[in-house]
Amino acid sequence: MEHIMSSPPHEVPLPPPGQDEALGGIEESPHPNGFHHQQSTSLDQGLAQSPRQEDPSTRYTPPVQTAPPISRPASGLSNPAHQAYNDYRQSSGEPSSNGRNHVVIKVGMVGDAQIGKTSLMVKYVEGSWDEDYIQTLGVNFMEKTISIRNTEITFSIWDLGGQREFVNMLPLVCNDAVAILFMFDLTRKSTLNSIKEWYRQGRGFNKTAIPILVGTKYDHFVNFPPQDQEEISNQARRFAKAMRAALIFSSTSHSINVQKIFKIVLSKAFDLKCTIPEIENVGEPLLLYQSV
Repeated sequence: MEHIMSSPPHEVPLPPPGQDEALGGIEESPHPNGFHHQQSTSLDQGLAQSPRQEDPSTRYTPPVQTAPPISRPASGLSNPAHQAYNDYRQSSGEPSSNGRNHVVIKVGMVGDAQIGKTSLMVKYVEGSWDEDYIQTLGVNFMEKTISIRNTEITFSIWDLGGQREFVNMLPLVCNDAVAILFMFDLTRKSTLNSIKEWYRQGRGFNKTAIPILVGTKYDHFVNFPPQDQEEISNQARRFAKAMRAALIFSSTSHSINVQKIFKIVLSKAFDLKCTIPEIENVGEPLLLYQSV
């Protein structure tokens, strides 16, 4: 049975200034071998597990190209996404116009409808949040570029509409992704149960992307009775363990762990040291990533 919030919104304190900035908690020294993909196991009934192994074939060094940077839009919808995908395939690893190395990290976002995928993407890229719901029709994509020493890193973020009629566009979102965010709404348990199928289908198109399990709307979830919070938190932990995925609870409206999601993606992609403190207590926004 799904939980429906009946109490007024809980005033969740914002993170201290500077806590969620773009590079806080990341050592600014990319791994010389480039992207690091850790293949996870299949989620068989939410509980499959296997010993952690390092597979050299899962390491990928982006190719360096001499072609000039390709100009592409910051966001798009449905058909334009196909052109952006082709641009992404051509531009990853190319030098930028200022002579610095340029790497594109593609991040896919999948999950049921109305869970906050687009809101989280817009919050990360533009720093804004709109409480009005706008349904994603097909695929949305946005980009954000950060700098680490002599390297410009562009997050190319792909958001798939959660309606089942858009599942045929899943390859567009998952293919070549360095990381996939498997997202669910903390206030609707059915969206967490759906993660099994999203994981199965997403892994069918990309077996080496870094998996991240993201729970949204923590600002509402925190109002749930403690026993309900514990039940959902424990189920999310089990899924994350089976997926060998980091687990992060977030709130777009209150800026909780939004930036940290992409810091953790960056640290895992480049094998960087990440010093973001983990949070593992029920009743707080869980953030677990070091043991995967």
